[in-house]
Amino acid sequence: MPEPPMTRPLSLFVFAALLAGCSQGANEPGEAEAPPQAPPAQPSDASEDTTAGVTRLTVYSGDYEALRGSGMVGLGGPGHALVERRLHYSLKAGANSISATGVPASMDVEAAVLRAVTDGVRIESQRYVAPLAGSGPLTDQVIGRRVAVEHTSGGAKQTDSGTLLSATDGLALALADGRVKVIREYDSFSVVDGARLLPQQAELRWTVEAQRGGDADFVLSYPMGGLAWRAEYTARLQPGEQACQLALDGAAMLANRSGVGFADAQLTLVAGTPARAGSGAPQFARSMDARAAAAPMKAEAAMPAERRSGEHHAYVLPEPIRVASGTIERIPLFPSQSAVACERDYVVDSGANDWQPPRPIIEPGFNGRTGQLPVTAVVTFQNTAEAGLGRALPEGRVRVLEGNDLVGESMLAHTAEGGELRLQLARAFDLRAEREATGFRVDRSGRTITESFRIKLGNGGDRDASIRVIEPLPRWSDWQLVSSTVEPVRSAAREVEFVVPVEAGGEAELEYTVRYTWPEGVQP
Repeated sequence: MPEPPMTRPLSLFVFAALLAGCSQGANEPGEAEAPPQAPPAQPSDASEDTTAGVTRLTVYSGDYEALRGSGMVGLGGPGHALVERRLHYSLKAGANSISATGVPASMDVEAAVLRAVTDGVRIESQRYVAPLAGSGPLTDQVIGRRVAVEHTSGGAKQTDSGTLLSATDGLALALADGRVKVIREYDSFSVVDGARLLPQQAELRWTVEAQRGGDADFVLSYPMGGLAWRAEYTARLQPGEQACQLALDGAAMLANRSGVGFADAQLTLVAGTPARAGSGAPQFARSMDARAAAAPMKAEAAMPAERRSGEHHAYVLPEPIRVASGTIERIPLFPSQSAVACERDYVVDSGANDWQPPRPIIEPGFNGRTGQLPVTAVVTFQNTAEAGLGRALPEGRVRVLEGNDLVGESMLAHTAEGGELRLQLARAFDLRAEREATGFRVDRSGRTITESFRIKLGNGGDRDASIRVIEPLPRWSDWQLVSSTVEPVRSAAREVEFVVPVEAGGEAELEYTVRYTWPEGVQP
């Protein structure tokens, strides 16, 4: 006995198979005749932009970490890029309908603009058509269209054709003889001329007016998400006891999670993020595996040209490159700087900050960290030509190596030429520090706070070391160093700095007293 027919949701696979076999039919009665269709600028691969000419792609830094491990993103997702695509069509004189596919789901549709390069061509209207995303949108879009429904009646297969009136409870068809037939249980149905009527991928459509027939060129520009980059640096320290020197290499890590690739992109990387109006929360699509695309670099590869871009720095690649979807590309930023002068320090920092208190702080516990403190290995160098560098360095990660050993990693903020770079690497194994508050007194009538500290330093290694001790002065802006067993090497508004030598296998102490004062009328 044959199985009873079932009412099924419309499968995207079934629709795709059926729509592919639909024949081209005439317009439905009452349907307005469309302008002549120009051949669309459609990529051979729906996920790859292969339109004629070079695509300009400008990608901004920021959001790289959010994109690196994510799947494809939609509108409002992390990352920001500007795209400028060149399109080419053959037009007829008068009104023409043209379209472009291969546009990403993360595109800012409202900001998409088509500009005619060829004279005598005018853009009349623009429309964005979203791809279908389920059987519900399919049935909604074919209401009023001719469909052919296959169903089983009395054990025999049967096909009915007509205009679809409703799909709420089964399918209601208006037949050619005037009857309305409701088919509650069906096997499948096909849409007459469905390939033309139903969008199968995201698409931008325009109506353009041409004064004369012939070839015409256009430029399509739009902002989009799903693309971001971050600088990645490798600093190789020169081994041995001689003066500190390092070699610095810089590259850009470009993440593409937009769902669209660019076959021939003229790429510009901008170090900075422009202010943008929000357009909703991020919408993440189904996750997919990332593919690392680290193509071998030529020995004499041309480096990006650096220029100003508003308040930011931009790096323009000398040759077009392929930016595939779902990949992370590594792109060199500048030639290796092989002889950068540096300093290696050991630092104890008990919690300095830039907060300015609104009144003198007289609570005893407001004095930074005490007890055992870490001693951190730090490499410092100047971003100057005299030091062997002297270029704008975008924000990114720095990996510091000595020989084949990883010494540590540190994050680098955007650093202009002339700035100082301080890389905190790792805790020094052989060095130790202990901080103790030894005195605290408040004199309200004299409007003073007097505070004393002792810092004990130890060196368990076999080499002498100098430890840089950075002490916070957080209680008030007006302070004076009353006494210290070691002369300070630097003073700032909120901190004072000492350098304490510690012999191999030995110990050393730093003691100091600071006095804060405040004017009459200020209440602590």
